[in-house]
Amino acid sequence: MSPGETRKNGQDYMAACDRVLHHVVDLVHARGIAVSLDVDPGRSPFEVVTDTHQIQLTYGRSRRTVTVDHEAFMDEEFFRTLVLHQLEAAMEELASGA
Repeated sequence: MSPGETRKNGQDYMAACDRVLHHVVDLVHARGIAVSLDVDPGRSPFEVVTDTHQIQLTYGRSRRTVTVDHEAFMDEEFFRTLVLHQLEAAMEELASGA
């Protein structure tokens, strides 16, 4: 991978992380449950990720992790279609204490 590709992939990844944050903030406002968010916990910021991503939601001492395919994580439409409902379900589980 060339330095230009690495930079673009890093920018695309940061854009995807920002998109996840905005979706979670919207869900927090809609659900009224304050959760913390961690994307790819434990991974180095410079590690190239091409397989799956972890989106971790924490509420108090409860934690839910949604595993997301790389393509679905990186593509806005795939994310909305394939992942957003999983985040909603995870938040509902956290809110209900399940």
